[in-house]
Amino acid sequence: MQHSIGVYPRSSGAPTGFALEGLRDAKRVYEKTTRGGRARDARQDAVIVDGDGIGAGVIDQLRYRGYGDRDGLYEFHGGVRPHDPNMYFNRRAEIWGHAANGLKAGAQIPDSPDLEVDLTGPQYGYSNKSQSQLEKKKDMKARGLASPDLGDTLAMTFAVNVNARVRERKEWFEELARYRYHDPSPDSWMA
Repeated sequence: MQHSIGVYPRSSGAPTGFALEGLRDAKRVYEKTTRGGRARDARQDAVIVDGDGIGAGVIDQLRYRGYGDRDGLYEFHGGVRPHDPNMYFNRRAEIWGHAANGLKAGAQIPDSPDLEVDLTGPQYGYSNKSQSQLEKKKDMKARGLASPDLGDTLAMTFAVNVNARVRERKEWFEELARYRYHDPSPDSWMA
């Protein structure tokens, strides 16, 4: 099971749920899950920060302070090409699709009315290439809805394949074990 934290920096308003405001809150949440570059809580395998808009500054500051990919810090960009371009229009639509599949499979989320509004607000459609596409935030604003910050943040937690990271760690430990001293003799002083 995937255990990630999504960080969606905002310029104003109080941080709610998964959405956090500015560098101070992003750094606070990141430091709660890491200590000295090592995961403190094994349940938190990834911290995904929205790297668009003001999130770019948050990512820059976290990297400047020594956090990086090896520590579980991932930068997310919603407008980039998806991993499955035949099915999704962009990366944002793709992670919302993964989030929907995760929720259908039984993923647990907080019982929050704000989160419910954010998850049910955006409409979807299809591009001219039959790719699943989410409604643009400016179109949502024209319909009188706010930006789905909590929904985007929850969806970002599905952007990283945590299992692949666990496999990387296992391979690294196996590689390290090759270089350890092994004496086959039972009479060895190191036995």
